Amino acid sequence: MVNPSKISEINQVIEAYFKEHSSPAIVPVKELMPAFIGAGIFAKDLRNGLPIRQILRELDEANQLQLIPALYAERNGQSTYWYFIADNTTVPTTPYKRDEKGTAGKEDSLSRAQSDATYVIDLCDQVLGRKANRKKRFDFLLGDVHKDGVSRTKLPVDAFYEQLQLVVGYKEMPANDPGAPFYKSRMKTVSGVTREEQRRLYDKRRAELLPKHQIELVVISWSDFLNDAQNRIIRNEERDIQVVQNALKKIIQKNS
Repeated sequence: MVNPSKISEINQVIEAYFKEHSSPAIVPVKELMPAFIGAGIFAKDLRNGLPIRQILRELDEANQLQLIPALYAERNGQSTYWYFIADNTTVPTTPYKRDEKGTAGKEDSLSRAQSDATYVIDLCDQVLGRKANRKKRFDFLLGDVHKDGVSRTKLPVDAFYEQLQLVVGYKEMPANDPGAPFYKSRMKTVSGVTREEQRRLYDKRRAELLPKHQIELVVISWSDFLNDAQNRIIRNEERDIQVVQNALKKIIQKNS
């Protein structure tokens, strides 16, 4: 069993790291090994982050990954790729794992998608005059059963406004769209479906379960905005605020 004090120290190092480094907003866990060693959590590094990965595996087996809120686990069949993600960053809905050689364009595509999602939720914060919880997970909103046949991950939502009992979701371009950025749409998940299929299933699950718990759901799509040739939002705050205000019109009227 992992020592709770060690978990606390790990969380403190992660929080300090993202306060000091605003970019990138998501990093492989091995990149924080020097900071963990400097904090005395580990004596030395082995095999590019093995000490921290061992702890994460123990937590995973005990179904306690929630003890490290900044953790993002990407699962691909029998493999799990571990990342830490900044508190104000949208959890990726597309595969983040990639070959580190010759993939600059792929990384750029993903960072654009993340950046656009963050931009849209920032606009929502501005329109609603409230700051969203961008990594909120609910006990009733769960993913498919893991390979152990028992555990299930709580699904995150893009933005939760507790006082309004409102969730805002940002819908990215589907992977099967010819103009979509790099996406391993044929990669199978543990559930036996592609990631794109799984994303549709999870979106449907959110749409069905959130209202049953008296939480309103508003989905804002990439297609609501003007996009450039690289499928990135052409940002014009005045125009984009209008798009967001339109999407949230009923919420604004209800709470005015």
